[in-house]
Amino acid sequence: MIVRIRRPSKGAYFVHPSTPAPRTAILTAGFRETKLVRIFPRGGSERIRRFQPGSIAGPLEQLRILASDSWPLEQALVVFTYSGSFGLAPQDRESLWKAFSVPVFEQYLGPGNKLLAAECDAHSGLHVVAGCEEFPLDHEVCACGSRTPRLTRGSRIEELTGLLA
Repeated sequence: MIVRIRRPSKGAYFVHPSTPAPRTAILTAGFRETKLVRIFPRGGSERIRRFQPGSIAGPLEQLRILASDSWPLEQALVVFTYSGSFGLAPQDRESLWKAFSVPVFEQYLGPGNKLLAAECDAHSGLHVVAGCEEFPLDHEVCACGSRTPRLTRGSRIEELTGLLA
């Protein structure tokens, strides 16, 4: 009998937007591996397929690369945006939805992949977990029922105007 002992990996804990969390492939380093979370920082479609994730998480650029393949995901796609970068654009959300056929959630991460804000099922902003004081926050009750302040995305009209500019 062979017993494999794994040392706990270093990095941030990944928080999945769904409960219970499915097997998730993360396409960037800096997260802790667990029974349900595996890290694939160099991609590798075959290795990811063997893991059989129900969900994939990673930066937009990495997810765009996988979008050209057919992926039988069951739960969600999680897009990481980082401190100092732009949030997920509506056209990117739409193309990921078409490519993967699952809901797309955004998570805003700080240094060390610390979760700062995360999108809920209502998709009406990102609920603040920590920090984010420098951004305008919406303090109204979210459609999901949470009273947690949210990073706002602006109105749909502003999004469309931005696309035309």
